[in-house]
Amino acid sequence: MTMLLGMLLATAAVSDGGDVAALEQLWSGVRDSSEQVVVNTDPGSDTWPQLTEQRVRTIVAPVSIPWLGQHILYLEEFLEDDPGHPHRQVLLQLQPARDTGHAVHVHLLSFAEPRQWTHLNYRPALAASLVWRDVRASAGCDFTLLRTGEQFRGGTLGDQCLDDSSGTLRYLDYQLLISADLYWYRRRAYRERDGQLQQEVVGFNRFEPNEAQLYACRVAYSASGAARELRPLLSLELYEAGGRGRFVAPDGRAFQLTLHGRDWPFAVDRDALLLLLQEEGRDVPLATAWAQMDAQQIALELGWLEVRCGAIVPDSDELTQ
Repeated sequence: MTMLLGMLLATAAVSDGGDVAALEQLWSGVRDSSEQVVVNTDPGSDTWPQLTEQRVRTIVAPVSIPWLGQHILYLEEFLEDDPGHPHRQVLLQLQPARDTGHAVHVHLLSFAEPRQWTHLNYRPALAASLVWRDVRASAGCDFTLLRTGEQFRGGTLGDQCLDDSSGTLRYLDYQLLISADLYWYRRRAYRERDGQLQQEVVGFNRFEPNEAQLYACRVAYSASGAARELRPLLSLELYEAGGRGRFVAPDGRAFQLTLHGRDWPFAVDRDALLLLLQEEGRDVPLATAWAQMDAQQIALELGWLEVRCGAIVPDSDELTQ
């Protein structure tokens, strides 16, 4: 593994200012996708008994890790309602594809301890601490993206991208299309021993890429109802583009926080942040708060409940106080 990683690092310094730079710029951004997941629970059946849909947010951002090379992207995927628990985190090492005109080879590196590197795109000091033992090369899952005009498309080849996370050894086929207004991917999982298709995931963007900012929200609760007796309850992370977070207060009531900004739901000419607190089962928000669009803080103060949200800014690992 060390030798393989060393070979990747040795070639990482090779870069060009054309296709690699174009892909890095085009791929970077925040995308909201509708994802269809089809699971074949009965390999002998001609039908697909389980079909579900979910909303996925994909974050792709350049990160500075000089020993890995000049063009390194961090990719993070999570269900839109749960940004604190990504289900995919990888580093993408972009290099010119050898013997292929106008193409970029993408090396995938996974993390030995993924949770340690959550939201790495907002934490440059943490990225600077990354060393070789923190990553794992996934050579079998590398792929090449061919450039056609202003689009890049391609995917893995063969059956060497192995995965055993489901308890059954499978190989993955991953295909991707990226353009200025389209982000489409398909991930198929085949049982390794006989090539039986086990799962298919198809995702496509619902909105164009945006630059939604991440906010960490601290919730405090007072059992007596007095503001002087507020005590920390929990923290939630919300994106200012319709990000949502749910929690249950000690009195048993369930609430939802929603943060709107660039996705402003009522009027496109409004330039503001909107934080809503809603009790589950009720149509009307319990409370709302407003702030300027690029404000670093927004808060709700109800006496018995307090919510303070601070932006996680790209040039700092700390929340705004």
